[in-house]
Amino acid sequence: MSNRYPEKPWFREDLERTLQSIYAAFKPVPSPTTQRQAGFADAIAAVALAVGVDPKELLLPEDIQRIFSEKRR
Repeated sequence: MSNRYPEKPWFREDLERTLQSIYAAFKPVPSPTTQRQAGFADAIAAVALAVGVDPKELLLPEDIQRIFSEKRR
C-alpha cells in the first residue's frame, strides 16, 4: 500500500507552534471545573516534553507553577 501524499517532516518549531495554537484555542474556554483546565495544561505539557519542546515556552505562568510544583512533592 503506497501513500499518495509525501510525509512532512515535523520539526521542533512546527510542533511548538502547533501546541501553542491548541493551548491558546482551548485555554479561554470556560470549564465547569478548574481540574479540567489543569488536566488540559498537563496534557499539553506532556506532549511538549515528548516531542522535545519546553512546556515553559507554551503555558501560562500559573499552569507552569502548578505543574512543576506538583512534580516536586
